[in-house]
This record gives sequence, C-alpha cells and structure tokens, in this order.
Amino acid sequence: MKNFGLFLLKHNIHIMTLCFLDWTIWATLNWSNLEFVQKIVLGLYAFLILHEYEESYKDRFLELMAGRLLKIDYKALTPGLTHLSQAIYITVIFSLAILFPQQLWLTFGVIILAIFEGYVHNMGIILFRLKGLTPGWWTAIGMAAFGIWGIVTIGREYDYNSIEWLWATLYYIASFLAMEFGFQALIKSNPKNVVKAFRTFFAERFGK
Repeated sequence: MKNFGLFLLKHNIHIMTLCFLDWTIWATLNWSNLEFVQKIVLGLYAFLILHEYEESYKDRFLELMAGRLLKIDYKALTPGLTHLSQAIYITVIFSLAILFPQQLWLTFGVIILAIFEGYVHNMGIILFRLKGLTPGWWTAIGMAAFGIWGIVTIGREYDYNSIEWLWATLYYIASFLAMEFGFQALIKSNPKNVVKAFRTFFAERFGK
C-alpha cells in the first residue's frame, strides 16, 4: 500500500492528465449538448494541462519559485510532492466548472486563473531578470489570450449579473490560497516563511 501511495504521489501529474482525458472523452460524446461555457472551460483545461508539462521542463520554473525565491531544497523532496496540491486544485476547479455550467462564477474563476498565469510568467521574467522566457510562457500566454476571448464571447452569449465576477474573484482567491497552504504543508513550510522569503527577495531585488 505504501508503494502504491508513493506511485500515485510520484505520478500525480499523469493522473491529473488522465482526469482531463476522461472529461475530454465525455465532452466529445456529448458535444452537441454542452453549454458554451463548458466548451470554454474544456479549452482552458487543455491549455493548463499542456502548461503543467511545459512549466516543468528541466524544473526551471520550480527552481525559480522554490529554489531562488523560497530557498527550498526541492530536489530532496519526494518526486511529485511539489506538484500534488496543484494537481488536486486543477482537477477540482475545472471539474466543478464543467459539472455546473449554470454557475458562471465557477467558469469565471477558471478564467481568472488563466489570465493570472499569463501575468505571473511575464512578471517572473522581470523579477528574476531572465534573458529568455520562463518555462510555460507560451502556454500561459495562449491560455490568457483564450481566457480574454472567453470573457468577450460570454458577454455576448449570456445575460448575467456582474456580481458573478465578485464571487468568482473570492472563489479564486480562496481556492488558490488553499492550494498554496497545501503546498506549504507538504514541503513542511508555512505562510510565515513565505512572507519572509518574499520580503527578502524584494529587498534584494529592488534595494540595489
């Protein structure tokens, strides 16, 4: 049982991908009956799955965020541990948005995530003074562009109350923080250490 648990832990990104493929098969079989927002969510889901693989290329993005920013020896951790909370987070928020298309705030929460990914990768280039692009940049930008297109198109296709965006923002913040707290717990860190690391990084980055 322990070996099976370690297998699941190590390969959580592949299990996450299998969940996406299950949704893809279901969507293909029911395409004509899908709501338009479900199709948008599935498109963003595809982008994000590709993004997770592109982002992990040679561990560079993990090295930037965990190594250079948080000063974590992530290479000493159990393989897959640093991605477990992300895999659960992605699977849950996208599955909810697909299951409940009538709740537009769930769809908007996914769109906010997509646009935020594009923003983070551009800011990463600036903050870390990179000479090239961060791993995951291409899919992040594509995902953000698709998300913006989704906002415009949903606005044309649906009549909705703008308060949906407030619920979506609160939902995104709460779920993202839950994912981050889960990540910190898995690597035996805590939010206090993260805040301290950010302060140190920004002091070194802008103090010169």
